[in-house]
Amino acid sequence: MAFEAPSAMTRTTVPILALTLALAAACSSTGSGRDGEVNDLVRRGEYLRAVQLASERCERRPDDAQAREEWRLASVALLLDDGRRLSFERRDEEALAKFEQAHAIAPDVEQVVDWREASLDKLANLWVSRAIEWHANDDLAKASECYEKALTFRPDDSRAKNGLGRVLIQLNYRRGMGEKYFQTGLEAMQEYFLDQAVHHFSATGKYDDDNERAKRRRAQADTLRAEERVLQAAQLEEDGQFAAARNEYRLALLFDAEHKLAKEGFERSQREEKAAEFLRECENRILRRQFPEASKALDAGAAITQRQVEAFETERARLHDARLMVDYEAARAVEVDHRYEDAIVLYTALIEASGQGYFQDALARRDTLVDLVSKAESAYTRSQSTTDAAQKLALLEQVLIVYPEYRDAASQADALRAQLAKP
Repeated sequence: MAFEAPSAMTRTTVPILALTLALAAACSSTGSGRDGEVNDLVRRGEYLRAVQLASERCERRPDDAQAREEWRLASVALLLDDGRRLSFERRDEEALAKFEQAHAIAPDVEQVVDWREASLDKLANLWVSRAIEWHANDDLAKASECYEKALTFRPDDSRAKNGLGRVLIQLNYRRGMGEKYFQTGLEAMQEYFLDQAVHHFSATGKYDDDNERAKRRRAQADTLRAEERVLQAAQLEEDGQFAAARNEYRLALLFDAEHKLAKEGFERSQREEKAAEFLRECENRILRRQFPEASKALDAGAAITQRQVEAFETERARLHDARLMVDYEAARAVEVDHRYEDAIVLYTALIEASGQGYFQDALARRDTLVDLVSKAESAYTRSQSTTDAAQKLALLEQVLIVYPEYRDAASQADALRAQLAKP
């Protein structure tokens, strides 16, 4: 049932009256009375002042049980007042935090228990409603998050458990698990005999709450249902379908929250699913040539994976090659620009960085360029030692054929052509 705010009378008078009576009893228990100041402050709604006064008394008389009881009940009154206000402002999780604090101090006070339980119901209902809305809008990821959130408040909420089960099956189906798997999952969740058995054992408990045999049978049926999902999940893990495996293990835990293999498998597949996300991020970063970011994603995933070690090693090699390819393309661009000596330096650095003594055809290209530079240098040297203009031009043209950008060979050749063209 959805949480509804109580009437104004219930909101104020009842908790205050109950706590005031408790304070009055505490004050009279030793016969001292102590003027009933804390009691009066609570009755008037001056909760903060009541807590301050009670704290002062506790500091003065640390061994006084009555003073401690006054502080306890005054603190609870203050927390309840804060929690109610936050609840009416629809700040429900903040309100619950106040009620939880009050419950930690005074689990024996009925009003504290009532408000805490009502707040838990309200939050569970809120998140189930959101989940149903996302589910209806076919956003399964958000629906799953909301169902999970509801279960944090009410772990046994049947609407959240059943809704989450349907979402997990649909998510696996959409991940390509196939029509047969989908139907099997639906049967396991809705029509399979184990579910019917659980239903009947639960019905027995409604009419015979002391029927231990029915309780044991229901627990056994839940365990069997969980084991079926664990077997499915284990196979999915073997196939590398870690997200789907996680969903199956989660289904198993909905049946049997203490199933050891399901708990271990859920944590393991959740970790592997996260690692797989890092692996996919690395792949995308490599495609965009964001290598530092790719390296960070790779390191983060490799640190948590146990079953994808080989995949991460392969991806690390791919990242290494992608970085080398950028250097290779830079060297090729310099070569195409006829800056052979610069290209030789880049190819040499690339070959050393490869760690294998080669990369693509970088070694062959570098050796070819070294040979061309050597030939250009030889022809250029000979051109500079002759005084015959025609012979010098011929040698320079040989240089330009093998190394168009070699030193000042082009400008010298142009000058000689102009000189030889004069009558």
